[in-house]
This record gives sequence, structure tokens and C-alpha cells, in this order.
Amino acid sequence: MRAMELNLIANCGLLVLLFVGMIYDLRDREVPMPLTLGCLIGPGVYALLSGLWSPVLLTIALTHVADFNPREKRLAFALTLSAFAGLLQPAASLNCLVILGFWMLWEFGIMGGADVKFLIAITLVTGNPGFLIPISIAGGIQGVIASLRKQKEVPFVVSIFCGSLLFVLYPLI
Repeated sequence: MRAMELNLIANCGLLVLLFVGMIYDLRDREVPMPLTLGCLIGPGVYALLSGLWSPVLLTIALTHVADFNPREKRLAFALTLSAFAGLLQPAASLNCLVILGFWMLWEFGIMGGADVKFLIAITLVTGNPGFLIPISIAGGIQGVIASLRKQKEVPFVVSIFCGSLLFVLYPLI
């Protein structure tokens, strides 16, 4: 199987998982843990097969660091591990920085755990932080609509799915 076909299969599988996560987020405002873990394991295996081992190891390490106390210890370990991950595989250093950024958003309570896991999964599958542009645009549109409707909470998985769908389909059009 060629790399392009394998990439398309991985992207389609990820989009299916994101769609299911979006349905749960809209209906229950919560995404089940098995779905988010599956959304990390599959892309992790794909990234390993694609040669992006450093971001995968960083994701695993940050998952373990999340349980450290106090917060200063967590942040110190996270920054150190991210620096080493970027140094050990320089071609993936931008992906490692993006993964660290998502982890920090979760650490400081800005994003939910499911949102962060989905964004890390997209990072592992695409290997390109450019996916953040359509997600940001979709999030902005969703935010404007939510403010017009006077909503206080916005299910961000909708923006993640819509932006990812645009990112995957745009090159095919």
C-alpha cells in the first residue's frame, strides 16, 4: 500500500472518530474515555509507522506527567521532556511544540481533556500543524454563533471535526 493511500485511510478513520466524538459532545457535553483513548492509540501507531516516534513518546510521557504534584513539578518535567523530544528528532520538533501547547491548554484548564486528545491525535496523523488554521476558523464561526445565541459553553469538538474535515478534503478537491 502506498503512503498516500495509507494517509487517506488514517485521516478517514480519524474523521470517523472525531464525528462520533462530536455527536457525544453535542448530546452529553462529554466524550467517553474509551473513544478519546482510541483516538490517541490509533494515530499513535500510525505516527510510529510514519517515523514520528518522538511526538508519540512525548504524548505518552505527558500523559504520565499529568499525575505529578505539585504543578511546578509537572510543568518542569513537561518542558524538559518536550525539549528532549524536539532535540532527539529535529524534524518533528514543531509537532512536539504543538503537542506541548495543547497539553498546557489542558493543564491550565483552558481546554477539556477530550479536546486536547483529539487535537494531539490530529497532530500525530497529519504531522502538519497547518490543521490549526481551519479549526481556528471553524471555532471562530462557532464562537460568534454561540455569542449571538447567548451560550456560555461551546462544544469545541464540533470545530475540531469541521476544521479537520476541511483540512483533509481541501487537497482532494
